[in-house]
This record gives sequence, structure tokens and C-alpha cells, in this order.
Amino acid sequence: MDRNRIALAVTFVVTILSLFVGLINLVSNVSSSKLTKVDAGSGFGTDRLGAALIKIEGEIHSGRSSYDSAGAQTILEQLRAIEDDSNIVGILVEINSPGGSVGASQEIYKELMYLRKDKNKKVVVSMKDIAASGGYYIASAADKIYALGGTLTGSIGVIAIAPNIKGLLERYGVKVRTFKEGKYKDSLSLFRDNTPEEDAMIQKMLSDTYEEFIEDVAKGRNQTVKFVEALAEGRIYSGQDAFRNKLVDDIGGRREALAELSKLCNYDGTLPLFEEEVNPWDRFFQLMQAKSGGFFGGEKAFLQELKRSPVLVLYPNSMAW
Repeated sequence: MDRNRIALAVTFVVTILSLFVGLINLVSNVSSSKLTKVDAGSGFGTDRLGAALIKIEGEIHSGRSSYDSAGAQTILEQLRAIEDDSNIVGILVEINSPGGSVGASQEIYKELMYLRKDKNKKVVVSMKDIAASGGYYIASAADKIYALGGTLTGSIGVIAIAPNIKGLLERYGVKVRTFKEGKYKDSLSLFRDNTPEEDAMIQKMLSDTYEEFIEDVAKGRNQTVKFVEALAEGRIYSGQDAFRNKLVDDIGGRREALAELSKLCNYDGTLPLFEEEVNPWDRFFQLMQAKSGGFFGGEKAFLQELKRSPVLVLYPNSMAW
């Protein structure tokens, strides 16, 4: 009883605090689209030439970014806000991500390619600890890619994961009834084995996505499909190995990447670097959501590990959580 009361009290406090933060956020005058200088040069704003800093951190997914993940909607809004800004001549993309969902990675890749090809924005990527699978997919849209010697990258491949707990349920006498309209509606079900026909269908879906992945990397890197295929199949590379295999262009961090971006933009010196100003209440609210989600029984640890695996993951409906 005491534990229930404590849990209820904590839930109530977190709810009230969340509502309070939300109300403050609504009346706050801080704009989430304002750019502020973060590195190099002098002055604030975009009344002078500069480059935009875009950070892609954590699992890549559709929707809005969270405290520890990168949402395609948030990233696309940041990129589209600068596409017609003539003062933003370059984009520095910092990636620290193991990958994520296919569609989200493709959307960001295509937007960067559009800015690079149609809007004449120079794009340079700086890889951090990891830029694998979906992270590398996005990176391949850049004019130049920089990685640290110890960066984990590559993992050009696609995977779909569907746990099967049929045996466990049978052991304890648990039966699951499924009602469906459509022969394949419960493909990749947790509760039964796939048929050979369903396995072939899923494999075809993965093969199509894999081919598109390779073609897009080849297009972004100005390489042949055959060249990328030889380095794909899910292989993971260190930054040094990726450099030797021409998956990245050079070894270095933000300093070197920004210097190269300045050079590509024909800028005398180092381009001022601007980043979207984040509403502090938004950041605080995201942190509270992350903390409360973990406390009140969020995702299981093994599911989190699956989502953080360094592969470009497809999440079918049976894997939604």
C-alpha cells in the first residue's frame, strides 16, 4: 500500500511539473528557430556569411527529436529553415548515431542531397564515436566526410528483427487468438512461426531497401555501385579503416571538418558556425520525460539494445513498442 501511495505521489508531482513546464514553454519568448554563434568568427545572427551546425545524436527515427535521439522531423525543419538563407553557405553535420529507421534516414539523406545539389550548399560531415548504418547513410550525402581514428562506421546493411515467444507461451499454456483480414496482416507475429512465403516476402523487402541504400551511398560518394557493394554487407570499420577504403575522406574532428567546409565555400579564414537556439524549457521537458519514462517502467533493457544496434533497422508493426 505504501509503495502504491509513493508511486502515485511521484506520478502526481511529475505530472504537475510537466504541465507547469509546458505552460511556461507556451508563454516563453525564446524562439527555437533562432541561430546563435557557437564557434569561430565574431558576431551573432545570420547577417553575415556562416555555416549551420546540425547535430544527429542517438537513434534516428521519424517524428521529433528527444533528449537522446534524433527525429527526422526536427532535423528536416532545421535544414529547411536555412535552405533559402543566402548567408548560410555551408552545413556542418555532426553525427554520433548507431543508425535507426530506414525512412527517417532516407528523408534526411535526400534533404542534404537537395541542399547540396539544388541549393548549392556545401555539406561536410564530422563523425564522432559512431556513425553506422543509418548514420553512415546520412553522412554519404556530404561533399566531404571526416571521421576520428576510433570512430565506428560503415555497417551498410538492413535488418528486421521479430522476437518469437511461441515456445515460451506453449510452455505455460498461454494461447493467443488472432483475428485478421488479410493473409499477411500478422507477418512477423510474436506468437507464431512465419511461413516460407512470408519469409520470402520479408527478405524481398530487405533486399529492395538494401539495394536502395547502396545506390544512394554510391550516388552521394560519387562511386560505383560495385565499389560500395564490395564494402557493404554490414561490415563495420574504424575511422582509419574507413579512410583507407574511401568510405570517408579524411581523419579529423570538428576543427578539421570546419576548415574543409570553409575551403569548399571559398571563405577566407574559418566560417562562423551557427546552431539553432534550443528553448531551455524544451530541453528540460525532454529530460523530465526521459527520466520519468525510465522510472515508470519504460522499455526493457534488451529492447533498448536492439534499437541501439549499429544497423539500419526496419521496425515492423510487430516490433512497435
